[in-house]
Amino acid sequence: MNSTRKLTLAVTTVAMLLAPLGVLRAAAPLVIETTLVDADATHFGTFQSHNQKVVRNPRGIFMTHIRSRNEQYTAQQWRLSWSKDGGKTFTTLYEATDATNPPVLETDSAGNLYLGRPDFVSLEVLLYRFLAAEDYRTPHITRVPRASAGKFAMALNETRGEVCYFSHSGAFIRFGLDGTVLSRADMLRRGEKANLQYPLLQWDSRGVLHAAWTTEAVGKYLYRSIHYLQSPDGGVTWRTMAREPVALPAVADEGGPADRVTLDDEFDVHTWLSSFLIEGGKAHFLYLARTQSVRQHYVRYDLAGGKRELDRQPEFRGQALSIQNLDGFFATRGGTIFCVSCDERDRRLVCLASDDGGATWRDHAAGAAPLASPYAIGGCHEVTPEGWIIGSFTDVLPKNPGKPHAARVHFFRIPAALQP
Repeated sequence: MNSTRKLTLAVTTVAMLLAPLGVLRAAAPLVIETTLVDADATHFGTFQSHNQKVVRNPRGIFMTHIRSRNEQYTAQQWRLSWSKDGGKTFTTLYEATDATNPPVLETDSAGNLYLGRPDFVSLEVLLYRFLAAEDYRTPHITRVPRASAGKFAMALNETRGEVCYFSHSGAFIRFGLDGTVLSRADMLRRGEKANLQYPLLQWDSRGVLHAAWTTEAVGKYLYRSIHYLQSPDGGVTWRTMAREPVALPAVADEGGPADRVTLDDEFDVHTWLSSFLIEGGKAHFLYLARTQSVRQHYVRYDLAGGKRELDRQPEFRGQALSIQNLDGFFATRGGTIFCVSCDERDRRLVCLASDDGGATWRDHAAGAAPLASPYAIGGCHEVTPEGWIIGSFTDVLPKNPGKPHAARVHFFRIPAALQP
């Protein structure tokens, strides 16, 4: 046997041995497909990743964004857009100008849309219901007084027949699917060190509602800590991971009873919760800490005992791709977890995937080219039945004297399945 054949045989043998262990080099990442939805938007177009602004139902894909704003935040032009071709093109379904941030979106199995937003002038929270049976022509609107705040989240549970809305004012509102207000409570209040800021909400498959939030330091601009609570009864009562009951309104910072996700040495640097996901009895958190050497955290908790099991930091990466960014989101399907964000060092969208509940992560997809300045990368927490991870982001353009806040709003989709 000649030396070349011996070397070939040896390499082949090693490859066969290592293949079951996943050691072989992964295939090239899939390409993230993008659609330009608005070429002339404000840089707050898709304002952050803490809430869901893209959904899919049998009638198509829907998304919300802000087109323009005034300096007083009293006149923001916003749109609800509709795609009937899987996200390749979008048309405007509804448009209005209000004192608001981009509305949060949910949908049900009948194709009805539920859109929630605040109003900074009237101080109301508004729930819009666009009904599929009416072809979404005219929204039915429910108004809740004295509950407005600029950061907010919403989550729908069709089995329980309710939509929950959580605002950084501390207000927690339960709506019926017919738009009736079931209850309203002050869930959180300011602590000695920090106050509630960006809230997040998610239901799990057992009907437990999970809430998490970022706090802001009292008296200065500093996102200080990240906390978590859960509700077994749709937001009526709340408890910690250890099932300890919590009296409302609870203190929002570390002086209160909520579980804290951030570390002891991260109070004095910006920490911001991009996204969280409840899957398989685990809570998954994505957050960035602006320590001297930046830490990108992926954290996993076991909800049965409240144990912090994993903390991938200061880098969160697959084989070649890594995430380092303020925002991003998780999506899941069939036991696989996807995390979409970008690497601020090269400004490309990236998607990592885990097939073992977050224990290991692999490269899944990447943008074809760097962007100007990708911001507020968010999306739908469930992979669509057609097999797409869907989301939106704002690409902030370089400043110029004529348009200091110019940006473009994009929709994107990523195949969830690896290509053969």
